[in-house]
Amino acid sequence: MSSDFDPRVQFWTDAWSRHLETYLDAVPRTGIWLERMIGGAPKTLELAGGSCRDSRYLFQRGWDATGSDFDDKTLAYLRQRFAALRHPLLQLDAFATGLPDRAFDLTFHNGFFVLFRDDAQIIALLREQARISRKAMVIVVHNALNQTLWKRFVRLAASDPIYDVRFFTPPEISGLVRQSGITFRKLEVRKFGGRADALYRARIKRLPNPIRGLARHLVPRLYSLQSWTQTERIAVIVRL
Repeated sequence: MSSDFDPRVQFWTDAWSRHLETYLDAVPRTGIWLERMIGGAPKTLELAGGSCRDSRYLFQRGWDATGSDFDDKTLAYLRQRFAALRHPLLQLDAFATGLPDRAFDLTFHNGFFVLFRDDAQIIALLREQARISRKAMVIVVHNALNQTLWKRFVRLAASDPIYDVRFFTPPEISGLVRQSGITFRKLEVRKFGGRADALYRARIKRLPNPIRGLARHLVPRLYSLQSWTQTERIAVIVRL
């Protein structure tokens, strides 16, 4: 995130200091989903990673996966906390990464574009992401068709501005990809997040979850069976 485009850079630095531990404790859903949907362990970059839990998960699974964020304080904390893992981390401005063209096979982010109300900012981010991507790029945003989730975020935003984010419809986010002028072979819109995530829990209704060990294989597939109104986020795979 660039201070030239978004004046709330300091806000997000402060917000991460309050919420980082919660994100670190969460299941790396995007990493698990990418492992199932993309596969092949490509050279991967997580943009605007914050906790970078998803690229760290992929790294632990044998991928050549790098995390990144604009906030040096967050990255310094992650380097210290996970020093033994040696997961590579980069400080990057997602609008101008300074990386070579086609530097990574796959680039992805989850919940990044929801921070921007201006379509011109998102288009600029898409073009830079495409420039540094060789095979594919993945974008995950909050789903406006899930009105229950949207209303919950509106209520929470009244006391915590971190929930004041933009929601998208599937045609809206895929339309922005097309408006960006990126040349791509294929654009796939997938469902991501929802009731199936309960299978990741250690316990369900206070009882041990008997299929937790299979959740990594099942949950990404089960997303497709739910309705859009029950789906938490929209995942767009852009095949370059």
